[in-house]
Amino acid sequence: MTWFLNLTTRSKLFLGFGLMIAFLAVVTTVAYQRIAAIQASQYSLYQTEFSNAVDLMSIRTNQNGARAAVFNLLLATSQPDRETSHRDIKERLRIISETEQRLLERNRNDPRLYARLDELRALGEALAQTRDDQLIPLIDAGEKEQALALSLGVQSERYGRVRDLADELGDAADEEARAAVAESGLDAVRTQRLFVMVGVAAILLAVAIALLISRIIAEPLQMLSGIAGKVASGDLTVSIPAANRTDEVGELLRAFGSMVENLRRTTRELSQGVGVLASSSSEILATTTQVASGATETASAVSETSATVEE
Repeated sequence: MTWFLNLTTRSKLFLGFGLMIAFLAVVTTVAYQRIAAIQASQYSLYQTEFSNAVDLMSIRTNQNGARAAVFNLLLATSQPDRETSHRDIKERLRIISETEQRLLERNRNDPRLYARLDELRALGEALAQTRDDQLIPLIDAGEKEQALALSLGVQSERYGRVRDLADELGDAADEEARAAVAESGLDAVRTQRLFVMVGVAAILLAVAIALLISRIIAEPLQMLSGIAGKVASGDLTVSIPAANRTDEVGELLRAFGSMVENLRRTTRELSQGVGVLASSSSEILATTTQVASGATETASAVSETSATVEE
């Protein structure tokens, strides 16, 4: 603590405010890092888990739509209905293919999930190939019974595997999305707690620095002001505390102590001089009295002498 007292007042102020600025810098850095972490978590939630869940749901929906379009094609009785079903099947297969590519590209850094998605893509391609190469040509050729048997046999089995795998992956994506949301919420709560603790610490640090500066600067100056008032009223019996510090306040205390001591010494010397003057005045008065008494006696003698001469 002595080293701090020996610092100059400017250094004390710079050090105190420097600590506050450094603490604010730390708070700002921590806040930025926590906010960036929350943003990254939200970005990951949206770009990965949530997007995976949406894309897997899209695959399941379009697989169901393609399967329904095949049955509509089986039941179609007019050429426009068949063309509509063909367009619907092609459009849904295009959407499924693009969605599978997005899923694979997005999750290429997750080997386990990538392998399952690749398996889903392979099943979907096998389902689509059988549909394009065998099922639809049979329908177009009018072999509806064979087409229906194929659709309810091998295709139904493949569709079931695709549906089960898509459901499994979709449920896993939903679970990961919920876990990511929960983790993001916990991260936000932790960040709030951290900000509260840092804010309380900042307030305590500011109060401590203010009290310390008041104790080592303001209080000595206030004490010195009271002593100066007593000296101004003529009381030189005041006591100046010893200053064991080398800053401006310590120098001021020592200088004021020297001034009071010089005033005391000067006052003592003046008192002694007044005493000497009073003693000298008394001696001069006594001598003057003796001279006056001698002069009176001399005058009486002269008068007697004059009377004698007259006689």
